[in-house]
Amino acid sequence: MSAFTSTITDQDARRAFSTLLNEERLRIFGYIRTLVPHNSDAEDVYQHVCLTLWNKFSEFDQERDFFSWACGIAFFTVCNFRRSVQRDRHFFSQELIESMSVERIQHLNNHNIRLEHLRDCFDKLKTLDQELLISATYEKQSIKDFAVKAGKTVQTLYNRLSTLRRELAECVMRKLKSEEPS
Repeated sequence: MSAFTSTITDQDARRAFSTLLNEERLRIFGYIRTLVPHNSDAEDVYQHVCLTLWNKFSEFDQERDFFSWACGIAFFTVCNFRRSVQRDRHFFSQELIESMSVERIQHLNNHNIRLEHLRDCFDKLKTLDQELLISATYEKQSIKDFAVKAGKTVQTLYNRLSTLRRELAECVMRKLKSEEPS
């Protein structure tokens, strides 16, 4: 194999790794954060996981799910971290870590499904309700400014926001329950 071919392969591997890690970084960190009680420790563990993922990326089967593979590595990294700080009584038992690990992976795997349901539920709202949610949640527009624009009182909009958020949550839960096997 020539040096040029090796370089292309290395570049392709770096690009593939970067893409996969970038797509899943928040879910991987969320998984770690569930198992490690302190945020600063979770960040340290996440850095170790990223290094391990990179070092073992040549072993990764591209046909498999990157997130599941990464969580497997993260799980063992968390276990090693726990062993290194075992004297600290504020850490969870191994059994609890394993149980939380399984539950968190299932929860994170359903994340995209919940987002899809949320989009569907959001799309069914009236335009003014959609605008209110977008303004309050994403654009960080003050409710007072939106109230003036909409010709409503501030309290009315706070009440409406509360109702809309509850309705969206209930809509998503209904959709999830309808997908459960009977």
